[in-house]
Amino acid sequence: MTTYDEVAKHNGLDDATTARYLRYMRTRWPEEEALYCQVGYAQEWAERFQAGREYTESDSYGQALLRGMP
Repeated sequence: MTTYDEVAKHNGLDDATTARYLRYMRTRWPEEEALYCQVGYAQEWAERFQAGREYTESDSYGQALLRGMP
């Protein structure tokens, strides 16, 4: 996988979760997309979003991004 979209689809994220995941990943790590997909970091985050753990497993910057999302 080389894109966050592919990772979201591979993990079976629903539409709303996919939208939040993509917004988070592309805001947080826009330049690292291909690398993070290849090394598994994007997968790790997709699993966190699917399990509803994205907020508790984010640092303060990530939590602020998530609070600003619909």
